[in-house]
Amino acid sequence: MGKFLFFLLACSMLFGAAISYEEYSQFLSLDSISVQTGAPEAESLFWKNLGPAELRYWPIFFFKSADLKKKMESEAPLVFSLRRENVSDFFVELEPLQPWLRLRWKEKDFFLSRDGRIWESDHPLNSKFPGIRSPSIPPFLLSEALPSPAVVPGEGIVVTSTVLPVSLFAEWVSGLETSGWMSHTREVEISRREGNYLLRLNLNNRDRTVRILIRGDQARWKEISSAVSQILHQLQFSGGDLIIDTTYTDRIIVRNVAGGGQEGSGR
Repeated sequence: MGKFLFFLLACSMLFGAAISYEEYSQFLSLDSISVQTGAPEAESLFWKNLGPAELRYWPIFFFKSADLKKKMESEAPLVFSLRRENVSDFFVELEPLQPWLRLRWKEKDFFLSRDGRIWESDHPLNSKFPGIRSPSIPPFLLSEALPSPAVVPGEGIVVTSTVLPVSLFAEWVSGLETSGWMSHTREVEISRREGNYLLRLNLNNRDRTVRILIRGDQARWKEISSAVSQILHQLQFSGGDLIIDTTYTDRIIVRNVAGGGQEGSGR
């Protein structure tokens, strides 16, 4: 018991000596934090999230920087990056999170970033951070039967993760680009049929609307675009809007909008 008390006393003396030496030399003091951002609101949010301990001691700021990044990137559409200039100097860059796609679900619009972060497109912070604007890619309209594209946010949370397959969206966007349909597409509707994603592209073709049905899980964009181009060329002088169903494995069905049958059945 005596040895243990002696050990505690020795540790207390050493700790006290270290504290006294730090107060004298301030070798743990945070010298400077440089913040680069084009939005005063972002810089204000940064300083509000720092406590006295983080501002006083560089090890505390450094080890809490990961939590700070996570907190700030959830409270605002920002990208937080930190660079250490030397032992006690840090450089922080705050950039607006760039929307990649615009989604609509149940009359609510969202922005989706390439890394799967999602937030409401009409949030007031969007107008306070320069560079956040609606993307040029046609909007994706989600069926109301699909779940909400965003994880339910907690109190004070603005940006969350999407529950949607971002890799599939990337394939669909790439398909729109390679097929040449991107500039003609007004919107892309997404639903599910028989457990698979179904895309309906609403295109402007001359003075009529063409709806192209594509299986989202097996989108044969090159093959389909070539066949659809031939169909549209052959029907260029016919009137009325068209539905071109490419979800079948062995054929493409063309009918007018008033035609019967279940769209996207793939049978």
